[in-house]
Amino acid sequence: MRVLYLDANVWHINPTANLLPALVRERFPGARFYGPGFVDEGVLAGGLQAFAGRYGPFDVAMLGPATPFLGEGEDDDIGAAAFLRRYASHRLSDRSLLAFFADVRLEFGQLPFAVRLISLLNFDYYAASQKQVDVLLKHSISVLGPNDQFVLALADLPDFASREKHYVRKVGRFTDVWLNFLRRHPERIVTATHFVGPQEYCFDPLAVRPYEVAIPGAEYLLRKDAVRRLSGNRLRSASKVYFHFYRLANRLGLPAYSHPLALRLYNLFFQQTLFETRCIYTARGGFGMPIRKFFEIPAAGGLLICNPCTGYADLGFEIGRHYVQAEPDALLDVLSEWLFSPDAQKVARTGQQLVIARHSMAARGEQIERCLRSMVAGTYRGARWCHGEYLVDEVSPCAA
Repeated sequence: MRVLYLDANVWHINPTANLLPALVRERFPGARFYGPGFVDEGVLAGGLQAFAGRYGPFDVAMLGPATPFLGEGEDDDIGAAAFLRRYASHRLSDRSLLAFFADVRLEFGQLPFAVRLISLLNFDYYAASQKQVDVLLKHSISVLGPNDQFVLALADLPDFASREKHYVRKVGRFTDVWLNFLRRHPERIVTATHFVGPQEYCFDPLAVRPYEVAIPGAEYLLRKDAVRRLSGNRLRSASKVYFHFYRLANRLGLPAYSHPLALRLYNLFFQQTLFETRCIYTARGGFGMPIRKFFEIPAAGGLLICNPCTGYADLGFEIGRHYVQAEPDALLDVLSEWLFSPDAQKVARTGQQLVIARHSMAARGEQIERCLRSMVAGTYRGARWCHGEYLVDEVSPCAA
């Protein structure tokens, strides 16, 4: 199967975005890459149509996460370039990025690829517009991202969702447009959530880890409540000084997330927190999406204590077997029970084994390839998770 990967070659804060081109290289030998930073300026000046004509035909064209294909024109492209300038590391000029964005928007839906796929693993699903959905349908573009198992209806969101900062910023824009699209068109969804790379595993036993508890990352409402309830206790907590320093530096306009060394140090500090801590707490945000921490923490070998995301059981995670469940107000009691429990190591190891088997880059690559081969054959009807098993729905070739 011949694959063309289209995007700007940048280093993102979110490791999944960095792993996606690596997944393509590993899973689809001979795949071609096109975009600023992947090819030189002379090749880019020739345009996507010329590149595809020279190296094609391609069975699959996959658009990566840095390209704002669903934006509404030049202003959105300029905003996307500014975002990459502030939150990603690269040496690409805005001129090169903007020319590429415009070229892809013009050509991606027109060129004769058997399958057109866009990565929306970090998409703002609740703020999606009908216009964006119509663009996907008009150009027969499929989506790499969560299916309807992982997106709740607005009416089913918990009460605290309306108090999340993201909700307050965009109140009035949220709809069920995206959920309706997912439900109506499972054949257009290559079902995928975040995944981890081999460098994210740590096999140190819990007993040798110097810190007893950590609550890494941005403090959404439930995490913020958990941090407050831990304050003043005598547990050895992993420091978050680096996290607050980077956020302050970014607010001051310093290149906290765009300087290559600074960005990689940030990723390293985060990873070391996971590697050096026994019990690591996280919680769903108000929208309940399966954010990356639900995979990173068990991959790092720590005991995951959490308020689980939507669809976590579908992904194979079982309470008491792969993680420990706790609301913020019960966190101290749960830590008292599990911190030195002889069962903690078993739960941590079992959670790690599940991530390696089902949610690693290798596993996700195999799942994506199954869907794409079915799409190319014209037999694909969707893919769903069921208690940790990835099930691809197909019709027989004759029926297709």
